[in-house]
Amino acid sequence: MKILTLTKKQELQQHRPAIETLFYNSFGHRELGDVWDWAYLDNPNGEPIVSLCYQGDELVGHYAIVPMPLSSGTQRMNSYISMTTMVAESHRKFGLFTQLALATYEVATAGNIDFVFGFPNSQSTPGFRRRLNWVLPEADYVATIDKATLMTSAGAGTFNKAGLFGLDLSDPIIGRWRLSRPGADYRFEHGVAYKRHQNAIDLLWWDSPESLDTLPEDASINVLVLASSGLTPNRQFDYQFGGIGLRSTFDAATINREMAISDLF
Repeated sequence: MKILTLTKKQELQQHRPAIETLFYNSFGHRELGDVWDWAYLDNPNGEPIVSLCYQGDELVGHYAIVPMPLSSGTQRMNSYISMTTMVAESHRKFGLFTQLALATYEVATAGNIDFVFGFPNSQSTPGFRRRLNWVLPEADYVATIDKATLMTSAGAGTFNKAGLFGLDLSDPIIGRWRLSRPGADYRFEHGVAYKRHQNAIDLLWWDSPESLDTLPEDASINVLVLASSGLTPNRQFDYQFGGIGLRSTFDAATINREMAISDLF
């Protein structure tokens, strides 16, 4: 087997057909699509770091992180999000996932990346915890609430993000990129970013709790909240957050968990 760690978009493009095949086989015959280009190639925040494992001409493993800088006030972290982790079924349970991730982190550390974060699914969470030593707090979840409940929770401090790190959509470069993710029609109005999803709204980002009052009145609201938010009766599904420190300490409690920092929404 041969492992390559790529740090340039141009290099990565040469491996796209092989990545597409592994993705197709790993995720239920789905194609990479335009979201891959958006995250890996069109990302204005820097270069991706991708570790690939080939068995002959066949790609059998893929671990990747892409830049998603989180900031709080004047402090900006060189942070990356982990996404698209894949190991071919024929090569699972042999430690390849760990080997690829550690190769990626070694290059990332040398490149002065502060920390890596992400939202591992239930199948990969044990590996991130036991083999990579990720910090994984109690799982967050997506709740569906009406606007009145949203504003009541906001008044109780649930959506106060002062002093926390997050993706700054008020930055024109970051905002334009994040809200160009293919497959959705995003709105960014009055300090709030959201998208319509069926008969509801996915709340991506807000600049202050007060700005939430400008959301439309005609739809329920899907919002990512902490396990301690008190909205358990409105829980739709868990969404595990976590990360690992490289050049800086990773502290999940300092990060505002909102849909904008995920590659899913």
